[in-house]
Amino acid sequence: MKKIYKDKILNIENTDLFDNKFLFDYLEVNNDKSEVEIIHLSDLLEGRKNLEILEKVNEKPAMYSNIYSPEDELDIFKTLFDDAIKNNKKIHIVWVTLNDEIKILEKYYTSLWFMREDINCFDPDFSIPLVTVSVKIENIIWKWSDYKAQRKKIFFNPPIRESWQVKAMFKWINRGVIAWIHISNYNEDVKIFLWDCIRNEKILSLTLAKVLNFNLDASWFNWIKKELIINY
Repeated sequence: MKKIYKDKILNIENTDLFDNKFLFDYLEVNNDKSEVEIIHLSDLLEGRKNLEILEKVNEKPAMYSNIYSPEDELDIFKTLFDDAIKNNKKIHIVWVTLNDEIKILEKYYTSLWFMREDINCFDPDFSIPLVTVSVKIENIIWKWSDYKAQRKKIFFNPPIRESWQVKAMFKWINRGVIAWIHISNYNEDVKIFLWDCIRNEKILSLTLAKVLNFNLDASWFNWIKKELIINY
């Protein structure tokens, strides 16, 4: 078994070198004891739920994506972002789903000199920015085209967005702008998804270690550390 660190992968002593297993640390953030205000977009979006569309999703399940519209989500995000910058307040926004949200962060992180031209990626110290974000793992496991087959299984808030939006989340994870992947239920779908990410290099193992643990490890969060073993 191999332990994945921020910048290296090491064999674990007294384990099988050829067992195709990675050991990751994963943080569960304690909302009540963190110095950063943790804001769940789902709570704020619930007040803007479109009940008229909800009546139609049995016939057209993909319409569920608009029950919590991208326009409403972006409007909420912009309000939170502007307020944090104006009032010098540290916040972490959980469950972003939109490329336009991350583009706002990209501009902000560029102004903080986090962009590294040599690797064409961001290398943030996430203890510095006033605004950081995470993506809920279900929002990158599934995509808009899955609504037809999965239906109620993937009726989340915030909802699964169009496929290009899901691809954008992968892009910004790999480019270093999304700080964390939020895993509330480590089930079989999550295990298979993480295995596929490593096997097909959708998210490199060192990058995955950062968004599961190291990006927030040194930030203003109170957390509980757990271990995840992923076969690859």
